[in-house]
Amino acid sequence: MIRSIEERDLQRVSALIQNTLLVSNLSDYDLEIIGNLLRAFSPERLRALAATRSIYLYEQEGAVLGVIGLEGGRVYNFFVSPDRQGSGIGGMLLDFVEEQARNRGQRILAVDSSLTAASFYTSRGYRRTGTRADKSFGPTVTMEKRL
Repeated sequence: MIRSIEERDLQRVSALIQNTLLVSNLSDYDLEIIGNLLRAFSPERLRALAATRSIYLYEQEGAVLGVIGLEGGRVYNFFVSPDRQGSGIGGMLLDFVEEQARNRGQRILAVDSSLTAASFYTSRGYRRTGTRADKSFGPTVTMEKRL
């Protein structure tokens, strides 16, 4: 089930994101970058993010298995539990957010993809528009898709 994040979810969503960073992203980013990202997705920081963007989670039998954010025409904080990657959860979350964006009148959806996830976005119809290098959070691939 996909639903909006609630206060009671902050700890579980933070744990999901932090685990995914350590398992899935560690091969593409150094420990300093991963450490910065771990701090950026603490429950307190997630609470602040949820005040300015829509954050949705995928929950199954009480377990949070994925999370995605939407603010304006951009996708943010998109993570799927490492043991469920490739199961279709990411596709469902991205489809959901794309529909939300369309309903809000967005014609293009953009994302700053991790190096790890760029091939996933490409497979979902996103095209690369450039790269960004952030000293604190590492390189990303800028991508967009016409809705």
